[in-house]
Amino acid sequence: MKMLKMLWSDEAGVLLSAEAAVVGTVAVIGISTGLSVVSEAVNRELQETGFAIRSLDQSYTIPSRSGCGASTAGSSYTQPPVKQALADLQKTARQAEQAEKAQAERLKEQMQKKEDPRKKPNKTKPNQKKPTSV
Repeated sequence: MKMLKMLWSDEAGVLLSAEAAVVGTVAVIGISTGLSVVSEAVNRELQETGFAIRSLDQSYTIPSRSGCGASTAGSSYTQPPVKQALADLQKTARQAEQAEKAQAERLKEQMQKKEDPRKKPNKTKPNQKKPTSV
């Protein structure tokens, strides 16, 4: 019986489990925030890499050849001016960002619509005083 009373009054493990719950919660919040920041940084770096690659001149020319009764036609590609191509690329990037923001807004509105029916209506009116007991 004495042993049962000692076990009943023992609270040594309670503090450790509460600490573990708090540390776990903070870790999950930190990880999700960190992943969000890393995602944005990676997207920006990939965009900059795309701009850098687009800045390279990718024009080429292959001359025509002929000999021994056979011939091949030449081929060439002239890249549009870099400034124009970068402006087009930036325009496309802005459109993608706007589409992403619009999608986020639509999702936010849908979530709010789903949450509204679950809310309980407020029984008291804002100007109405609650009855007091005497």
